[in-house]
Amino acid sequence: MKQLGSFTLILLIALSTGAQTPSRKRAPAKAAPAASAVPQPRYKAIWEPVPFTKDIDLNAITCMGAETCWVAGDNSTILYTADGGKNWQIQLGGDPEAREEDLVKIFFLDNRNGWAMTDRARLFHTSDGSTWSELGKLSGTSKGVWFVSAQSGFEVENPDSTTQTTLQHSQDGGKSWKAVDRCTVNTSIDGLPRKLECRMGVAQFLSPAIGFMGGGAAINMATEVAAFAKTAVIPDTKWPITAVHFWSEKDGFVVLKDGKALWTADGGGSWTGTANAPQWLSHYGGAQGQIVGVHEDGSLIAYSFNGGRNFTSRPFKTPARVQAVTFFDRQHGYLVGEHGMVYRYRIVPADYSAPGMIAALAP
Repeated sequence: MKQLGSFTLILLIALSTGAQTPSRKRAPAKAAPAASAVPQPRYKAIWEPVPFTKDIDLNAITCMGAETCWVAGDNSTILYTADGGKNWQIQLGGDPEAREEDLVKIFFLDNRNGWAMTDRARLFHTSDGSTWSELGKLSGTSKGVWFVSAQSGFEVENPDSTTQTTLQHSQDGGKSWKAVDRCTVNTSIDGLPRKLECRMGVAQFLSPAIGFMGGGAAINMATEVAAFAKTAVIPDTKWPITAVHFWSEKDGFVVLKDGKALWTADGGGSWTGTANAPQWLSHYGGAQGQIVGVHEDGSLIAYSFNGGRNFTSRPFKTPARVQAVTFFDRQHGYLVGEHGMVYRYRIVPADYSAPGMIAALAP
């Protein structure tokens, strides 16, 4: 007998030699529980195809509700759905044979006020959610517009003549713009103070008083550092920011050009590297701390349900290339792509089935 702490370990060894004692009768084995007794999932997450019916590449999507969305596409196409993509209404363009400029960005403030931009920075606007007019042309290096009210908006512009981003402001709904600031970052590089010019490419506004921008600042001809907002750089980075997703003033997630991802819980004061971040070029969408990244060729998808602290990746098979991803909340999201492709993410009963649906992870 051997003592292990306060426990006693007793080894019983049955010898095969010598006299054998009668064997005891074994108690009958208990029957395994019936399959019906094992709790079965009541719900599941899926990606369900809800495509547009014409062969037009779709480039951007924004949603103002779980099933209320606008899509921008080639040939100056704008589509609208009020039922999650079951039916698509053409608000502008929609002709596969047309030769108008492609729309590449779309932004809605609410169900009535929206703006869309072509690849050559022509700006369109609606004030009723359905009728579009052209406001004019922005700089050819515009990275997009973001509005905080029907009249007040911001544009991020990177002029050809400088590496510095100029932040433009409109007070008339996008009809005219005025430069308000040029992007510089005061930081420390290798222990020495540096004032760097920054070049921003993405932005997000949570309210008229809270906004975030991401991009890069050149340290020298060959090296950039990730630049966040207009006053900070992210230490130990060598690539600019390509995606920004915040769901509160404090909580957010950024992606760098090399695929590395970082999350913050203090509004960008400190950053932590994401575990298992997708190391492939992808399009990201997120809401309420749920973030999804889809490979641009539609072959892989990655999910995070904890604000980008870690990801789980899965194979994914879409029939065309993915161009954009968005989420309205944790249970409703959409991706769009070439040839009119649209998929919607949602939670459905466990026995639900639809042609072409793809299994997904649930929050």
